Amino acid sequence: MLTGIAAVITAVGGVIAVIYQSGFLGKEVPGSAPARPRDQNHAPVKVGPDALEPPKGNSQPGESGQVRAGHYAFKLLDTKLESYSTRKGGNPEKFALRLSIRVTDVVGMSDYVDRRTVRLSVDGAELMPENSINFPVYARQSVETEVLFIVPADASATALLLGRPEDAVAKLPLSLGLSTRR
Repeated sequence: MLTGIAAVITAVGGVIAVIYQSGFLGKEVPGSAPARPRDQNHAPVKVGPDALEPPKGNSQPGESGQVRAGHYAFKLLDTKLESYSTRKGGNPEKFALRLSIRVTDVVGMSDYVDRRTVRLSVDGAELMPENSINFPVYARQSVETEVLFIVPADASATALLLGRPEDAVAKLPLSLGLSTRR
């Protein structure tokens, strides 16, 4: 009898959650829910506007730095490169790459963006973000977030991978100029 009551409570809770998420219970759909990475104690070094190479074949018309993957459009808003660690002698060992990204649902399908949705390819190896990313993007809404990657100073080719691996993935090459900072 207790199991039956628990099943009914779970079912009713699920229905209420779906109705609430759909907006029928007066819930406002947030337009933006920023996720911030932990702060590092390093002086920021702003990467110039030439840090973005134009995306290959999947950009939106008139939108530099914007790509579409699956039901999302991703727009790279800002790029910052900071010293993260140094070797003996003062040469950089790693850099902290902070990216500000706007994620927009363009199909009308609410879903969650997580660490698998935004990755970085460094010399062919995929890196996951160092900060926690897990937020909803509601139908036809946008969310801005910051993503933190730790990049080796000797990296030569970097590209932002946007979209889940099982869905469509857009590749946005980044020119960070790490060789001039070594």
